[in-house]
Amino acid sequence: MPFDMKHVEYDIEVGYIEVVLSTGRRLPAYWAYPKLGRKFPGIVLIHDWWGLTGVIRRMADRFAEMGYYVIAPDLFEGQTANTPRLAMDLVQQYQDSAFDVIKDALDVLENHHRCNRSVAAVGVGMGGSFAYEAAITVPQIEASVAYAGFPQRYLGKFKEAHVPICAFYGAYEQYIPIKIIKQLRHELMQSTSHKGLPHELHIVQNHGHAFFDEVEDNEESRHRHRQIMSQTFDFLEMHLERPIRHVGKK
Repeated sequence: MPFDMKHVEYDIEVGYIEVVLSTGRRLPAYWAYPKLGRKFPGIVLIHDWWGLTGVIRRMADRFAEMGYYVIAPDLFEGQTANTPRLAMDLVQQYQDSAFDVIKDALDVLENHHRCNRSVAAVGVGMGGSFAYEAAITVPQIEASVAYAGFPQRYLGKFKEAHVPICAFYGAYEQYIPIKIIKQLRHELMQSTSHKGLPHELHIVQNHGHAFFDEVEDNEESRHRHRQIMSQTFDFLEMHLERPIRHVGKK
């Protein structure tokens, strides 16, 4: 998963943790953050319906290398899926609790002593849908990024968004009809016009539904992912408070 090296890179620490939620429940999660002892902006990285896979962990690592405190809550409590049927079973099993867990994770990160209280929700697939929900219903965050999120259930509600949204879709998207993506673009443009929120929607050429696959077997794919992540970091740096940078130091 190559990234745009115009952004500063940091040495990082990574690992599995248990987040103690407001209910007293312990939530398994993956954690990645810069080693430097100052405060950084935070990201809650929301996995897709496959669960907390290696793809999501590597994404968390890359965001941390770019200067973010990242927590990826395990919404499926250690379970992953390798077929759509198993993935849907997990979605149905945890659908009633998943967004409450995400809100708790956002709160935990915002109040962490190494986070500067400037936090974004970032999600892939199913997680992208939850990133939309966070933008609409969680006013204390600063931004939201959705890769191939399903906007259908939120159409008509994007005017209520509290924060800027950056959405990515493949030009060859297989599961979300083009008319739905056009409606999403229209609602985001209306929100920008009425509320001044600088939403973005990017159509990625020569790309389908899946973002950040395990295998990037050609230079075109690597270039495409570099571009996606460069646009993501540009968006986040526009809306999240950055740490003070010391030239020549990591």
